[in-house]
Amino acid sequence: MTASADTARTSARAPSGALRAVAVIGAGPRGTAIIERLVAASQHGEWDGILDVHLVDPYVGRGGSVWRCDQGEVLLMNTATCQTTMYPDDSCHPQLPVSRRDTLADFLGAEGLAPADIASRAAHGRYLATVLEHALADADPDRLRVHLHPQSAVDVSGAPDEAQRVVLEDGTDLEVDAVALALGHLATAPGPRSQVMEHAAERHGLVHVAPANPLEVDYATLLGRERVAVQGMGLNFYDAIGMLTAAAGGRFETDDDAPSGLRYVRGGGEPELVVGSRSGMVYRPKPDLRPYLPEPHVPRILTRERVLELSVRPDGLDHEADVMPLIIAELQRALVVSGFRELAEEKALLRMLFPFGRRGGPIRDAHARTLEVVRRSLREAAAPDPGWLLVFRVLTACRIQVNQLIDLGAYTTESVARDIDGHLRNAFASWASGPPVVRVRQLLALEEAGLVRFTGPGMRIDVDDEAGRFVVTAGEDCRYECDGVLEAHLPGVELNAFTSPLLRAWRERGEARQDSWASRGTGRRVPTGSIAVEGLYAPIGKDDRVHERRLLVGVPVSTAQPGSAITAAPGTDPQLLHHAEAVARRLAAHSGVLAMDRPDGPTGDRG
Repeated sequence: MTASADTARTSARAPSGALRAVAVIGAGPRGTAIIERLVAASQHGEWDGILDVHLVDPYVGRGGSVWRCDQGEVLLMNTATCQTTMYPDDSCHPQLPVSRRDTLADFLGAEGLAPADIASRAAHGRYLATVLEHALADADPDRLRVHLHPQSAVDVSGAPDEAQRVVLEDGTDLEVDAVALALGHLATAPGPRSQVMEHAAERHGLVHVAPANPLEVDYATLLGRERVAVQGMGLNFYDAIGMLTAAAGGRFETDDDAPSGLRYVRGGGEPELVVGSRSGMVYRPKPDLRPYLPEPHVPRILTRERVLELSVRPDGLDHEADVMPLIIAELQRALVVSGFRELAEEKALLRMLFPFGRRGGPIRDAHARTLEVVRRSLREAAAPDPGWLLVFRVLTACRIQVNQLIDLGAYTTESVARDIDGHLRNAFASWASGPPVVRVRQLLALEEAGLVRFTGPGMRIDVDDEAGRFVVTAGEDCRYECDGVLEAHLPGVELNAFTSPLLRAWRERGEARQDSWASRGTGRRVPTGSIAVEGLYAPIGKDDRVHERRLLVGVPVSTAQPGSAITAAPGTDPQLLHHAEAVARRLAAHSGVLAMDRPDGPTGDRG
């Protein structure tokens, strides 16, 4: 087994004509999981020969770009340590051997973190690096050898059913039987609105920060500005709080007299942040459930069986008419059965879900109203009472069911645009995908220090060329002139906008095309931006040919792989680990070290 930056081309061919070499591009959670499952496959009795595996990633051995273990401790996960694992458990029904079981909580227990604690992303990166180290140590060099390439792949070429050529950024060629691509979030070319703001910044000496991975943003460019518009109130916004205050050298100190419980001590140069979004939806902090987490809510009305029944309605679903009443009924039943009848009134539940209304239009007194929502959500999350916690658990479970309906194509395209994308995604995310409590305390401390103003829903950013400023509006009583804009969200999933040299090469050769989603009823197809794949993994070219020796997992194919998640939660049959095992088996089969024609054996995928 080799764990080095070995760039030698593998040339030994198996009797079948296979090269007996494969590549995995991407060393984040999915790429690491594929390597771990390949090592497990090599321990199977039917393994035949030696397989060379090339793992390609600029941050190989460090957890990948998002989770890299050598970043600072500023960026945080938004799930408890016990909610992440890299090893299949019994819920996954693995067909390959599982020799290790350590979860993130097991790994970080040695650092003093409890299972319900929130870890830094660097800590998760240390876990990923250790999982890879263990896989390399477990690999028998007479069966499998791993070669690490700390750089990017700029192209993958080859006929759909033949060997593939992987070109690295230093010009190295790797000839392999098959390639797995776990590329994660990719940079995109700026959209029309971003281009307008970028050009305005160039004309008037302003600053514009486009959507990006927070680790790739130079937050120091915002320091010294008078006022910066922040568009987006999701997790990237909370990441920006941590990164911007760290860049300024500011610090948060405990202050029991402050509503937030913290006092912000300025470092110097912090701008006032004007914060808003289209929906104005505030992401509530994840409830502090230490020292233990409650069991997930099991739906009694919007059940799995009900989801399957709804998904086959020929005319398609209207969310407001067909599904929202079931969500309300699920909440009401759970609250009444548990003795919280006073919380079960429908109007109260809707106010809880949509504090600014269903459609996100501008509101008056937006700053004060948003501030009250943030403060209330912090109180409820910091010391969650049983009734509020039950609402959180039920909504988290309902979100899973609604996502399943979306993935099954059950809704009409009109309802997806109007109801799901229009407001429900943000409402669910605000409850189930929020930041840790400490980050919301920091947000409030910044507001108390006079550094945050909320615009509420309906935020709009225009350019005033006469004044040489960006102008933020959101209703009649909200107007701010700003000398900077921070687009606080990740780049979208858009094949035609990806700037990756690899995917640009595929586009130019027509070897990938956009996925599309068809609703029930009309059957009208709507492009999603994701890469279209056949059988979950293999990209489809514009000529309809399937590139079966390229296997994609994760973000760029997210709409084609229902249920994608950033990490794998123990005991939930996580898709990330299921797909990692399936892809590992296919890689081994393409290279001839495992048979491919046994659906009930080690290479057979579960349906």
